[in-house]
Amino acid sequence: MSKNIGIVGTGYVGLVTGTCFAESGNQVLCIDIDQKKIEYLQKGISPIYEPGLEHLLSRNIANGRLKFSTNLEQCILENEIIFFCLPTPPGADGSADLHFVLDVAKQASQIISKHNVLDRKVFVNKSTVPVGTARLVEAIVKEH
Repeated sequence: MSKNIGIVGTGYVGLVTGTCFAESGNQVLCIDIDQKKIEYLQKGISPIYEPGLEHLLSRNIANGRLKFSTNLEQCILENEIIFFCLPTPPGADGSADLHFVLDVAKQASQIISKHNVLDRKVFVNKSTVPVGTARLVEAIVKEH
């Protein structure tokens, strides 16, 4: 049974993850804040090199299972499962900078509240994050 899956972030992890989910029969919407990158992806042009990726991109775009956008609201509202595939660069002390993940969690929860979404949403941290990050994301979602 196919699912509607959202991928937030189209770097190495997000783009490959989204493309593989589409290849396995799911409807996937990948989003990114970089409009230029999204324009290239919509044409089937990958910003990264991964063997066979452009072929899979083109095939899944053509069959309508893989789409790209900059619209986080659309991603949250249209999908049951949303993967956070965001950068977590090291901070000055070497710890993971979680602000991208936590910002998206806050925005997602505000979108859910704004539209009074009653459907269950599953958020998956696919970013490289330390133990306990899921609890932080959960707290932010509950707060907003």
